[in-house]
Formats: sequence, C-alpha cells, structure tokens
Amino acid sequence: SPGNFTNVDEYNSSTPIDIYDDPLLQNDVLWFSGSANVVSDLRKIPGLVLYQSDELAKIQHKDYDRRLVQAVVARKGILVGKTVKELRFRTKYGAAVISINREGRRVHSHPGQEKLQGGDVLLLEAGPNFVKDHAESSHAFVLLSEVKDSSPPRLRHFVPAILITIAMLAVYTAGVLPLLVSSLLANMLMLIMGILSQQEARDAVNWEVFVTIASAFGIGTALTNSGVAGGIANGLVKFVEVTGLGAAGLYAAIYAATVLISSIVTNNAAAALVFPIAMDAADQTGADQRIMAYCLMLAASASFMSPFGYTTNL
Repeated sequence: SPGNFTNVDEYNSSTPIDIYDDPLLQNDVLWFSGSANVVSDLRKIPGLVLYQSDELAKIQHKDYDRRLVQAVVARKGILVGKTVKELRFRTKYGAAVISINREGRRVHSHPGQEKLQGGDVLLLEAGPNFVKDHAESSHAFVLLSEVKDSSPPRLRHFVPAILITIAMLAVYTAGVLPLLVSSLLANMLMLIMGILSQQEARDAVNWEVFVTIASAFGIGTALTNSGVAGGIANGLVKFVEVTGLGAAGLYAAIYAATVLISSIVTNNAAAALVFPIAMDAADQTGADQRIMAYCLMLAASASFMSPFGYTTNL
C-alpha cells in the first residue's frame, strides 16, 4: 500500500481513538503515513484539509500556482538547530512546512515548534518558482524535488466548472455557436474565474500533436496531387483482383495499413495519410465509401491492440 492512516486524535481530547471502529467527527486530526505523491492525492478528497491550513492560507500565491516540494535540510546549513517559527520560514522562503520526516519517520509534533536537524525532509507547499530560486541554496537545502501534479484542489470551483461546460455543450447543440467558438468562450470564462490558470491553458495545448496532424494533412494532399495516392490505390486494387478477395479484402488491406502507420504516428495523422488512398481505391472498385471511412476510423485507433502500440499488452 502507498500509504495509510495510522492514528486519529479526537478534537479537544488528548486520547487517540480507534481509527477503524470509532466514527470521525469534525476537526478530528488524522495522522497519515505515506509518500508525498499520495499526500497530493489525499488532499483532493472533499472533507479533508491539511492540518497546517492556517499557515497555507498565508502563502502569497494563488491556489493553482502552488505545489508540494520535498526539501532536504543541509547538515551544516543555516536551518539546523532552529524551529520553523524562529526562522520565519514562510516569510523568508514563501513556503509553509506541512510535515517533517526524520530518519524515515514522521515527526508528530507541530512543525513550527520542532527544531530542525540536518537530513530532515520537509514537505512544503510553495510557489511555482521555489525549486528554481533555491536550487543553488546550499546553505539551507541539499536537495529539492517538486511533487508532480500537486497543486491543491479547487473544489469550490467544481460547480461553476460543471455549469460552464454544460452551457458550452447546450449552446453548441442548439446551433447558436460553433463548437470552436463556444469552447473558446468557456475557456475564457474559466480563466477569468480562476478555475484555470494561464499556464495550465498553455500547457493543455500539445503543439507537437497539432503540427504532426497538420503536416499529415499536407502530405495527404501532396500524395493526391502527385498521383502517389492513386498509384498505391491501383496496387491495392490489383492485389484484391489477383487474390479474389473482393471488397472485404480491400477493407482488410486498408485496415492493416492504417494500423501499421498509427503505430508510428498519431491516429489522426495516420487517418489523414491513408484517407486519400482509401477513397481512391474505393472509387476504383466501387466499394462503399462509408464502410471504407468506418474501417479507416476504427483502424486508426486499433494500434493499441499491439504490443508496440501499447506496452501493457506485453
């Protein structure tokens, strides 16, 4: 198991309660043992907040700009022998200490009151540039590691995000606006409301995929204009005629070729490359173009059946 709850301290009581049998109450403190990655997932559960929420609220960064960082205290650094409170850690470094791990064990005392030792691993909530700004700070930390996808959840934006998405689909379905325009408007609303950050919006655009698909359309047009597509289609038609497989053989040949190509490039690019060849072959043989289109569509995403396309199949 990547982590588990080890204890529960009942609110206004110094006596721990049974973690499995006693019902949880508001303000109960749950002690968790696990990796930083699991902590990132844990705080996305509605109804749970980090114990240091009061300190986190004072960080001068928006929720979507925050992330969890693991920092190892330098053995002879300026942090050793001092508490987080004495160091005014949040003011000096712009980060809040969530927990302290010492020699493989979590320190259960309040992080602000514990004197730091060399080799302590601090779990911090910090701004987007914390690792970059302190990577060379050998006087404080010897190692910094950002936890991937650890931005705090924005659960208060859940309902607005759902309503905006539903409105976008309703506007498109009603024919008021094209899907592209309605989706752009929805994205702008989410940016304005803070549901989505500008960096998240930029990162969501995979330019590599767009360029590959656009290039594939260009190559497909070039294949048609140069006659290469027609030549390949003629070869497929002759193969079908020689083997006597008919339209079924042509569909199978197009399917197999598309699967092979989609194992190398994206499924959209594979479909764009094979489409002119497939339609030309269908015209020459009188095969149903609609069936050919369905065949091409299914084949473009069928490479997941192969070990090469999806390693889990190994």
